[in-house]
Amino acid sequence: MSKCIGCGITLQNTDASALGYTKILSNPYCERCFKTRNYNQEIKVTTKIDNLKILNKINKLNKFTIFITDLFNLNNEVIGSYQRITNQKILVINKCDLIPQNLKLNHLKENIKRVYNIEEDVIFISAKQKLSLASLTELINNYHEVIIAGASDAGKSTLINLLINSDLTTSKYQNTTLDFIKLKKDDFIIYDTPGLLAENQHCLNKIITKTKKLNDDYLLYIDDYIIKGNSNLTLFLSSDKVIKTKKDNEKLNYEIIINKPTDILIDGGFIFIKDKGVIYSNVLLETRDSLIK
Repeated sequence: MSKCIGCGITLQNTDASALGYTKILSNPYCERCFKTRNYNQEIKVTTKIDNLKILNKINKLNKFTIFITDLFNLNNEVIGSYQRITNQKILVINKCDLIPQNLKLNHLKENIKRVYNIEEDVIFISAKQKLSLASLTELINNYHEVIIAGASDAGKSTLINLLINSDLTTSKYQNTTLDFIKLKKDDFIIYDTPGLLAENQHCLNKIITKTKKLNDDYLLYIDDYIIKGNSNLTLFLSSDKVIKTKKDNEKLNYEIIINKPTDILIDGGFIFIKDKGVIYSNVLLETRDSLIK
């Protein structure tokens, strides 16, 4: 059976409400991809993405794997997926054009490797801005067959389109790629894979940096997150985050003791805290040794 060249799903013309539907089976794209590509229309996928099934298939292919994420969605869940890959691999931090210029990439690289115990190389690229792609082209030429894997919305399909001039569907929505797609170019092969879902994954277009002075008498709201304490913060957050403060002595349930430079992770970015102290929050938040200290 034919597959959609945009998302990899098997084409069918019997159920308009199901994935892969197209009126004519000879069409190159399913209706979902056609509407996404031509009208930027989101058609939500209700089928649950099975991360473990995708990772097992990646390992079964046993090809060199390029795992893509970005700095502002980097967390234990994403790194856990990366570590489950048993193939030879490399970690690629996409969207480096969003990283503030005062954060040096070599310094970030060494801290990422240390904090997340990564033995393989870590490289920074920007598929959107076509930055630093030569190293990936060299890897593809050396290995001839590679897998492009990683988090949903990380830019995998955009990168592949750039590398081999393919025509995969790209969008700002999750789960654009629905199945493995085998693409041939000259004497090498690239496998595109469905994006792995992480709980707090956030689509990024722009990062803002703000400094805030926390005071025990004030609450800091970042969308639905509430934080209070007595410390200086540097926020590295997606520009669509709503940030505000409110004078309030509300008791928050979760306590984070800061005794060394620390990042507090939220969806769409992180908060850097350099000074020792105690931070309180309304939900349990993931922390790590700071990547930018």
